[in-house]
Amino acid sequence: MREIIKANMKELKSFDERKFNPKVLYQTDNIKVIAAYFKPGQFIPVHTPGVDVVICVLEGEAEIVAGEEKFVAKKNNLIVVPKGIRRGVKALTELSLLHVVQPAPSEKDHIEVHQKIATGKFE
Repeated sequence: MREIIKANMKELKSFDERKFNPKVLYQTDNIKVIAAYFKPGQFIPVHTPGVDVVICVLEGEAEIVAGEEKFVAKKNNLIVVPKGIRRGVKALTELSLLHVVQPAPSEKDHIEVHQKIATGKFE
């Protein structure tokens, strides 16, 4: 039997001074649900994984790259980016997101993310 997950996103809120702070709330082979918290300027770099993503802005503002578009997302905005389309998130203010990917990403999907975070490159 699978566990029911209940979480209060405000109570989970915490930051990492070095990079955005993802907190995995639930994960199977089919889905990964993450609460992600960012200080201004922190980011998930632009990358092109083989997974679908749903991003819901809970607090703050973010620069979003989705395909060839670049726009500002604010509280209550929902963004869906299909697999194989480039995407990235950069906090313009303190930022709280619900980030859902399907299927759960592989290490291969994160290679570009880790490289760009290590070098400080958003795009």
